[in-house]
Amino acid sequence: MRQKLSLELKKKLYTECQSFIDQKIDREIKAMDDIQKSANAETRSSMGDKYETGRAMIHLEKEKIEIQLRESMKLKMVIEQIDFTTEHLSVQPGSIVVTDKGNFFIAINCGEIEVDGDKFYTLSLASPIGKALFNKEIGDLIVFRDKNFEIINLI
Repeated sequence: MRQKLSLELKKKLYTECQSFIDQKIDREIKAMDDIQKSANAETRSSMGDKYETGRAMIHLEKEKIEIQLRESMKLKMVIEQIDFTTEHLSVQPGSIVVTDKGNFFIAINCGEIEVDGDKFYTLSLASPIGKALFNKEIGDLIVFRDKNFEIINLI
């Protein structure tokens, strides 16, 4: 860990997570628009079955993207409820957790984020490792997938 844990670092990580979910939502909305345009352009051909099959496939794809969009909107609500301006003494939503095996930001799962040269794995408290870390404090050990993780620092 090259940098000192700070509320400024927490804000940067929070902003990266917000940006991740906003971009995901934008892609899903665009995909919905594209599907709607495709459905509108679908013309009834002389072969009715081909037309109906195309419409059904478009409908299934639209339903799939609607489900993804609903899940993304839920994640957006989760991230908006996180208070990144608070220092934590135990692992909570919005915590930065430094362990001997890696750095974590407890928010939503956005994968790995690099901020100012340090890598952080973003994760939700609903994830298995998030559940293991929840309410733990500096100096605590957790076991995850047969590996010991020691919490070195947190904010």
